[in-house]
Amino acid sequence: MAAYDAIIVGARCAGASLGMLLARRGRRVLVLDRARFPSDTISTHFLWPRTTAALARWGLLDALAATGCPPIETVTMHAGPVSLRGRPEAVDGTSVMYCPRRTVLDKLLVDAARAAGAEVREATLVREVIRDGDRVVGVRAVGAAGETIDVRASLVVGADGLNSSVAGMVGAAMARSHPSLTCGFYAYWSGVPVDGVEFFLREARDILVFPTHDGLTCLWVGRANGDWSAYRADVEATYLAGLDPSLLARVQRGRRETSFKGTHRLPNFYRDCAGPGWALVGDAAYHRDPLTGMGIGDAFLGAELLADAVHDGLAADLDSALAGYQEALREKTGAVFEYTLMSAALKDPQPQAALYRAIAAQPDMTQRLMNVLGGTASFRSLFNPRVIGALLRQPP
Repeated sequence: MAAYDAIIVGARCAGASLGMLLARRGRRVLVLDRARFPSDTISTHFLWPRTTAALARWGLLDALAATGCPPIETVTMHAGPVSLRGRPEAVDGTSVMYCPRRTVLDKLLVDAARAAGAEVREATLVREVIRDGDRVVGVRAVGAAGETIDVRASLVVGADGLNSSVAGMVGAAMARSHPSLTCGFYAYWSGVPVDGVEFFLREARDILVFPTHDGLTCLWVGRANGDWSAYRADVEATYLAGLDPSLLARVQRGRRETSFKGTHRLPNFYRDCAGPGWALVGDAAYHRDPLTGMGIGDAFLGAELLADAVHDGLAADLDSALAGYQEALREKTGAVFEYTLMSAALKDPQPQAALYRAIAAQPDMTQRLMNVLGGTASFRSLFNPRVIGALLRQPP
């Protein structure tokens, strides 16, 4: 008999959430991570209502609010010369949005997994998977004291990010892959006022501004991926040059409190995320450009889908249940994947100005756009020839 029902490699948003959900159902769960928590990581931060609704379902939303993260009530999208303001509709009665620091959110989730009964081992590095024939049956890891740890489970889950070592160990194939379209840096600033979340879409650049813990404002400035070498050669100058004039004035009145963090490794892909004795979740299974701010929401979605599949499959046919998980994940994220590719191309929004003005002039269309941005409505429900044609035929 395996020591655990599931070993989860990675204890951040996807892994800790999955461990918590399985443990709450009485499953024997071991969660391993090479980090010690609290620990930071490069992240989009943003929690749309579909994401905070998951925290509400899990009984964790009040705990996040209690950390002092400021609630966000509005979203402003600056598309070329047009600004649209609103908020996505509530999901399951939850409408609040947050942009928490990962040092806070990840620790909250790790603590919740432990409280649910999952065993969580930090500072533990997985070196290889253990096989019985073609089936994965466990992992070999190095513990915090340098000891070798061999553990067995009915399922090994890679929740270890877009560069997943577990994916490599099990030979997970790329089912679909698009290259990185953007790159960028972000930093935390004090004294920079912000009204909710602001998205700026500009030709060959994107800017995201949002409030987070400790009265700080996080500000990302993205560029087309081909600009990476020039960007990192002079990060601060390129970063500031990418700001809109009104935003630059705000930033110049504030103070940068942290170093810049950045990356150009932002691929868009689906991996095969289930096989004999193994599964992938979060960025290990599926990753797309962070411009749309849905990475954490996708991690929570994947955790819920995989928790259902594992719990049901352990009582019946695990391999079939995992195949169903893969199909469900792709079905539920496919439309947003396409929207992200379109947005991350960073084309000049000026030619679409008439369309965005028409959307801004109609509250129902503005609401639909907010729902598209929030991931609760398909981008095809708005960006399709019939709707676009009707909008552009409206009198000015």
